[in-house]
Amino acid sequence: MTFQSLILNKIKKFPLSAVLLAAVLFVAGSCSEKETALGIELQDPNTFYDGVSDTAYGVAYTVFDDSLLTSGFSSALVGCYSDNQFGNSEAVLFTQVASPNGDGVAFDSYCRIDSVVLSLAITEIYSSTPAAKSYRELHFEVYQLAQCMMTDSAYYADDEIPVGDKCFFNDIVRVEETDTMVVNMKLNSNILSLLDNQTYLTAADFDQAMKGLRIRLVNDGTPQMATVNLAAAATRMTVYYAYQNEDESVYRTYEFTIGHSATHFSQYKNHYIGTLATFNSNRSDSIDGSRYVYLSPMGGTNVKLDFNAFVQQFKAAHPFAIIHYAELILPVADIAMDKKPELLAALKYYSDGTVVNIPDMYDALTYQGFDGSYNAETGCYRLRITQHLQKLIRNGVDYGTLLILSGRRSSAAHTILNGYDATATANNRIRIHFVYSE
Repeated sequence: MTFQSLILNKIKKFPLSAVLLAAVLFVAGSCSEKETALGIELQDPNTFYDGVSDTAYGVAYTVFDDSLLTSGFSSALVGCYSDNQFGNSEAVLFTQVASPNGDGVAFDSYCRIDSVVLSLAITEIYSSTPAAKSYRELHFEVYQLAQCMMTDSAYYADDEIPVGDKCFFNDIVRVEETDTMVVNMKLNSNILSLLDNQTYLTAADFDQAMKGLRIRLVNDGTPQMATVNLAAAATRMTVYYAYQNEDESVYRTYEFTIGHSATHFSQYKNHYIGTLATFNSNRSDSIDGSRYVYLSPMGGTNVKLDFNAFVQQFKAAHPFAIIHYAELILPVADIAMDKKPELLAALKYYSDGTVVNIPDMYDALTYQGFDGSYNAETGCYRLRITQHLQKLIRNGVDYGTLLILSGRRSSAAHTILNGYDATATANNRIRIHFVYSE
């Protein structure tokens, strides 16, 4: 997911009381000195600032990413992964099967259906186990829903629709690992009873009969997760049939829409049973981030930062300070997975617990190279937060900053960051470097 689409996405409101165990404030002493070359090569070359360089420290928590909106997006996750530190996660896709152009559907007595194929365009396969060969074996399971999806409703990661007893597919598909992967599943005879020699005058009539699909990628011992491109032309359900026209048979195809313009959503289940998941299944809990904080996708976990003690102290000592440049430094922990999420994003808390994008997010495309991206050489994520810090200090209070994965609805990549304790992190902790004058 790009920063453009992230900024436009609806941001979920997080109540502060629902994610914090206690209000713990921490501030380490900071030193002031004339500006050094720190970060100079990362700045906009047209804007080098004279001023005082300083460092801010605060506290951090791992918090729940509760009630994540997952309906209507152009990509989705299916499958599961296992994380020894924080547990297991599973993603399931629910989708309507929609007729093209909203028309009725008719396969009358002149039609002979040969086969029905469900196709999914795959953009990424995520697994903690490297592939020994050039292909992956994916075990897909497709069931008919027991009731229709609501076309005018929003669905979230914790929603679920009852599933019926009709299985349309349950088998292993082999897919070559390339840039363009398509999984083709030949559905069994259970679906023919809904199509063969059937006429549905309207799209609503067909929807009532078909109801929809639940698509799972089953764990056969090697947890895997796939990102499905729902906007791709290859993602569809195709009926291959012959139409008898007098003495001639004409072979044709009829394509149904899966995902994209059809109603769809992803359901995510996170099982926090790893060695660091001290909150287990209590979603009112949070994990103190003195040593580690955890960022996971799929309505899993985010990170809340609190620099309130520093902001109040700095405001009192420098009431007229102007922040010229500030960046948030987020070191990745040495126990983190090798595959890192590409981008992080930052949101600002208000006093009522709601969150919005920090103002610097809208400049993310102006200054390339450290606005939320991972730097393998330094082992850190860096986010420009100049405007954000200026507003915090101007107001004299920090209600918190929320860190999220930019593609948390469509990517399985997750990571562990160092926390805020200097001793536990060998002084490589979460911090803010900034330059100011007054």
